[in-house]
Amino acid sequence: MKKVISLLCTLVLVIGLAGCGKDTEDVLHLGLNAEIVEIDTAKQIIYVADTSNTEVFGEKCGINCSELIVPNNIIYADYDTSEVSDIKFSDLQIGDAVIVNAYESQLKGVSEGIINVEQIQLATQRLGND
Repeated sequence: MKKVISLLCTLVLVIGLAGCGKDTEDVLHLGLNAEIVEIDTAKQIIYVADTSNTEVFGEKCGINCSELIVPNNIIYADYDTSEVSDIKFSDLQIGDAVIVNAYESQLKGVSEGIINVEQIQLATQRLGND
């Protein structure tokens, strides 16, 4: 009987410790505001800087847009009509406000200079009047 109780206590302890493992969920950050400060059209990279209400990208961080073009993850939302449309890399301009969605693991590469993100939204409202 003592062996059964001892075995059960050991099993509960092992299961309890296994439940305390490191959380591996990658958090998606939505709505990170930035401003485009430079564009490298040859490499399809935009360089962004933090706006006054964010401290993520610093003074200059590159975002690789080459992987966003094919799945149409560069978008424009017309705030007047609430219509969302895909836009081209060439639609982005220096000085544009953008909203970036990125996973925590992607943002860890900010210090290295160029990162990949999940989506870029042009926040500057200038395309709806075309």
